[in-house]
Amino acid sequence: METIIDKKVQQNGMALGGIGTGTVEINQNGALTDWHIFNLGKWASPDPKKQINNLYDYEKNVMPFYIRTKQGNDLPKIRKLSHDKDKGEFRSLMYSWHKDVKEIHYKASFPFCNLSYIDESLPVKIYSEFCSPFIPLDSRLSGTPGFFVTFFVENVTSQEVEVSLLGKLKNPINRGLKNRLLRNIVRKSHDHINLIMKSDKNDLDRQTGSLSFSVAGGETSFIQSDFSQYFANYVLNSDYGVSEESYLFDFRDSGGLPNLGCETLPEFILNLKDEQLDVFNDVQLEDIMVQILNIASVNHPYQRILNINQNTLSDRIEKINFIRMIKKHMNTMLTDEEGQEAWGDAALCSRITLSPGEKKKVQFIVSWYFPNHFSDCDRFVGHMYANWFKDAEEVNDFMYDNSNDILNKVKGFSNELSYTDTNISFVNNWTNQLNTLIKCSWWSEQGDFALWEGYGSCGFHTIDITYQGSFNILALFPDLQLRQMEMGTKFQRKDGRVHHFFTPDFCSVDDGFDRVDMNPQFVLLVCRDYLWTGNIEYLKRLWNHVVKAMESIEKLDSNGDCLPDTETKRNTYDAWNFKGTPSYISSLWLAAVLAASRMADDLGEHRLKLKWQDILEKGKENFIKKLWNKEYFSLWEDNETRDECCMADQIDGQWYAQLLGLGNFIPEQLIHDALKSIFKYNYHPETGLINAVYPKHAKPTPYTYNNVQALANWSGIEFAFASTLLENGMVEEAIELSENSDQRHFLAGRIFNHEECGDHYYRAMSSWSLLLSVTGFKLDTPKGIVMFVPPVESIKAPWFSPSGFGHFMKQPESFELECTNGEIGFNKLLLNMITCIKQVLINGEIVKFKIIKDSNRMNIIFEKNIVLKPKMVLRIL
Repeated sequence: METIIDKKVQQNGMALGGIGTGTVEINQNGALTDWHIFNLGKWASPDPKKQINNLYDYEKNVMPFYIRTKQGNDLPKIRKLSHDKDKGEFRSLMYSWHKDVKEIHYKASFPFCNLSYIDESLPVKIYSEFCSPFIPLDSRLSGTPGFFVTFFVENVTSQEVEVSLLGKLKNPINRGLKNRLLRNIVRKSHDHINLIMKSDKNDLDRQTGSLSFSVAGGETSFIQSDFSQYFANYVLNSDYGVSEESYLFDFRDSGGLPNLGCETLPEFILNLKDEQLDVFNDVQLEDIMVQILNIASVNHPYQRILNINQNTLSDRIEKINFIRMIKKHMNTMLTDEEGQEAWGDAALCSRITLSPGEKKKVQFIVSWYFPNHFSDCDRFVGHMYANWFKDAEEVNDFMYDNSNDILNKVKGFSNELSYTDTNISFVNNWTNQLNTLIKCSWWSEQGDFALWEGYGSCGFHTIDITYQGSFNILALFPDLQLRQMEMGTKFQRKDGRVHHFFTPDFCSVDDGFDRVDMNPQFVLLVCRDYLWTGNIEYLKRLWNHVVKAMESIEKLDSNGDCLPDTETKRNTYDAWNFKGTPSYISSLWLAAVLAASRMADDLGEHRLKLKWQDILEKGKENFIKKLWNKEYFSLWEDNETRDECCMADQIDGQWYAQLLGLGNFIPEQLIHDALKSIFKYNYHPETGLINAVYPKHAKPTPYTYNNVQALANWSGIEFAFASTLLENGMVEEAIELSENSDQRHFLAGRIFNHEECGDHYYRAMSSWSLLLSVTGFKLDTPKGIVMFVPPVESIKAPWFSPSGFGHFMKQPESFELECTNGEIGFNKLLLNMITCIKQVLINGEIVKFKIIKDSNRMNIIFEKNIVLKPKMVLRIL
């Protein structure tokens, strides 16, 4: 027999949907699963008792797609465009014409996922694009609850071919609830059908709402609503024979659907009594026949009977027998094995004709509207999208009317993400983790925004995780990042300690104030957000909170050495207590002092600036004196006791200071020596980067030895460390670490789902720092400074700022900067070019400038402020 090759299956597909709307996943087998859009499951609750992962029976064959091709007098060919084998779908082994497509080639590059369907027996090439409305700098559009599915079909033969594409949707509205009231509505135009599933209930059930499914392109057809069994298959046994029934028979035979269906459950036929039929006159019987023949599952067996003998059902007795047979069978189909109502599923189809070599597209759109989002404390949270739309139909119409504009913008963003010649693992990492931004986000009806720390785990906007994971939120949706930061300030304690995370929603926090790393991280976040946006009003609103946070940590210095030495045990490594003066905590403190000094300077707070500068000078000297062990910085020092464990995160604050362009508070040589030691002791190709390791010469302490978190890999820390390596010119080591993490998660089936304290972990979004560090892109918007100081001589790559994005190309003797969306303004450009700059041009026009050389950097100062907008290119020669 043919050799069967088993390859690793990814545990999660790419998430589809909008920010804060819930998501659906498109998997490598072509199936759409994890429909977490109904205010249920892990997305909605951290309580295991409430984590219903799906609606009743809603993970099986929710939305399969099929293709049918036909040429001339040949038999039609049917292929299911997924490889899921869930129980209850069509029995393909009994009917050999029902086949799965042979291969599916899956390539996900968020927010696009491309699937190529390979089957040489088909006369066409077919591939699809699954896409979310994810558009940087447009949070309104990116919060749209829906996604696009576009199929592209090309005739690869010399004959004309008829092609039909079909999608079925299992009705989710209040699925599994008693007395659910459903209504399926069809809106049809010349080449577009929008099918709306909605509830007639007006209560606040989490599952109450609407879902819309549309198709555009070609000759469209539909089944408005029918029994679930008809969308699988079942045997109809009656006096008229035994037949197999399924909507797929119609699709196979005609390449379309019968355009039949009822808005609501046809209770009139179900409630008919046998004795009533006997007394109805011919007109009444004919009226019943007309009504029931509008049901696809009834019309099909009726047509089968007529195909045998056109006169069979013209007789009154035969009509009554037929109606009774249909009534009996409809009652058996009304409930499934679990006793749940099984009515309301629907299907859409589009048929096109392709000439030889011709290519066409068919587009499906899925949208939803489930506004009744409640937290675990039963507080109404709602969804931001309820401010923009009244139901799923309006969402779908909006997406349809604006599909070209939306998709062009999404494609523009996607193209920029991958516009680079740098290492592919960097691209994979900074792209894949964007998935978490829509997977884990809540965006309330009143505008509150935050991310789960882990999917349904811990809480929202965890400060020590936002610290590392929010770089991409700030760059792509600055309004949302500033919102979650300002939301947190109201929970700061009187003693200056900042919150840990929101729980169970946005109205309260946990009791995690003892984590000593959060205060300096909060200060660094505020500084970063300010430098990137230039929003002085934001800084003013948060300034008192910054000062209180700084004063709180100052009090932890009991011996006057300007380093914290008391209450330092609790931190983001919450199963691993520190003692005395830890290097990790102290580096964060010194970075916060550096950041606070800068902010104080901009606000004219000269007394605080001078105070913090004095602390910094003394603190950085003692940091080396107390913690440097000639190889790296010790884990902690406590009077006469030391822990010489080598921690990957030992100079975390220095990393952040470099990313923000604030400079170094550790001598450059010691930074390099520490990074080399960490890479030597903590990294191995077999293990990746371990959080903490004891070199052979170091004596373990019981506080650290075999600690569960010390021995672990946290990809968020790996990415941050790789970024630190890049910031300090250690490119080969950064590539090796990035590739190791990328491949490890691929082989584990977790490219979209990095695990730490829960799935889809927020900290892993620190992968965006790889993009920042490999490009050397830094912003000091208040001072009008933009920096491109990559650690390599030549690179082309994208850049993303809170005001615009584009790409650049740097060579040893030239530089080119282009804006493709929004804008970027500056009056000083910092580059690490090695040649003498002769000319600066914008779209071919000469720009006046002067140069101040600083070490290996060129400070190009422009006579007038530069504002690059789309289609504008700055060239330096």
